[in-house]
Amino acid sequence: MSFADPSSELAAVSLGDRRLDRRARRVIATIARRPAAGFPVIFETDSELEAFYRLVNNPAVSPDALLAPHSAESWRRAATAGEEVLVLHDTSEFTYAGESPREGLARKKESQCFHGHFALAVAEGEAPRVHGVVGNRSYVVEDGTWYEAVDGEEFAALLVGSERWGDLVEDVGAACPPSLHRIHVMDREADDYTLWTRIIEQGDHFVIRSQHDRVVADSATRLFRALEGEPFVVSREVTLSRRDNRRPPGTRKTHPAREGRAAKLSVRAGRVEVVRPVAVAPLGTATLTLSVVEVLEIDPPDEVTPVHWLLLSTLPIQTAEDVLRIVDIYRKRWLIEEFFKALKTGCSAEKRQGRSLWGLLNTVTLLIPIAWRLLDVRTASRMEPNAPASRIVDEVELQALRHLSSRVKLARRPTSREVMLAIAGVGGHLKANGEPGWLVLYRGVQRLLEFVSGWRAAMEFMAERRGAEM
Repeated sequence: MSFADPSSELAAVSLGDRRLDRRARRVIATIARRPAAGFPVIFETDSELEAFYRLVNNPAVSPDALLAPHSAESWRRAATAGEEVLVLHDTSEFTYAGESPREGLARKKESQCFHGHFALAVAEGEAPRVHGVVGNRSYVVEDGTWYEAVDGEEFAALLVGSERWGDLVEDVGAACPPSLHRIHVMDREADDYTLWTRIIEQGDHFVIRSQHDRVVADSATRLFRALEGEPFVVSREVTLSRRDNRRPPGTRKTHPAREGRAAKLSVRAGRVEVVRPVAVAPLGTATLTLSVVEVLEIDPPDEVTPVHWLLLSTLPIQTAEDVLRIVDIYRKRWLIEEFFKALKTGCSAEKRQGRSLWGLLNTVTLLIPIAWRLLDVRTASRMEPNAPASRIVDEVELQALRHLSSRVKLARRPTSREVMLAIAGVGGHLKANGEPGWLVLYRGVQRLLEFVSGWRAAMEFMAERRGAEM
């Protein structure tokens, strides 16, 4: 595998014009060599820069068309990996500084913004492979109303903001190969009876964190106290990921910022029959029987909000292993938050200049395969630390890294973990500072790819010269 050529993700792109298809593939290959740099730096000539801007601002070019080939490749990887796939859903706000108006974006104090709602396909397992983005819809929010960006000039208002979750579930179901079983993984904003019904009617499973203290059939208690009499079946220690405070409107209080830490968790589970809210009728059935898994943090640090998850699922809980499976599935939701960091920090998605929402949406979509590739590599180095270096880099990149790396000396047959630390070292990371962050990691990636680009060009020149001499 190689860092340098995510353009293969756009091999099947179809924009209705072969010239546009070729330009899209050239653009993503060029950006991939310097993912965090500004476009005037990435594109070295005025003609290349102008060709990029013509592409993303072309009304015939849409985010859906640009995402389609990467989404198809993501499903192909998922189908190769196994019969079940986790589909992680979440929304992220993209904010662009400056007072200069951009057509179609919502105002936010002295900046403008839109929201992207993504679905990320991930393999289930101890070392989950990140298959890629399999769905994306974009919205602007004005006075609490969510408006979907339909095309460059039109918007469609949602009756409720939660509709976007169900719409993306249906997009995923329509595109997914029939051989795959889908498990949708969502946070508290997806605690919605209508959404559950849509997922179940589609034949899928879900793991969703509860937000509402719902009515439980034939019970004097409500949902939040439904498991009070149940014993804890298992305990374990896990690592909680860091979370920043950049959340969609109305969710920042329920998703406060936190630093990463180790946590001791106790888990119990049961089955409950949730009553359909009056406002939802006649949609769906009068009740839904769900598995409920409660996760409590034991002895949390002082001045820290302890972990308390109430997870709702259609999956079975007949054994302790079943219960832990639901917990582990939900814990993988952090990967979509890491994807957003890859997109925003690694690819500088919020620093891109654009005159309109449509141009920015096309630009962000072009960055998605690059952000996916970087996330997959970073995840492999953490979750598969002993995997061979070929899981991350090709032979040319490995040899180039040996020349560049001064802080980390690579073994004859390095592991993926050792390669990733070497790349971070090239970016300025010091071992004493702990785990490398996104910024130093991408500085290292940028230096490596620039070096590799020159190395490959020299190899091609020497090969041509030898051919001419023969």
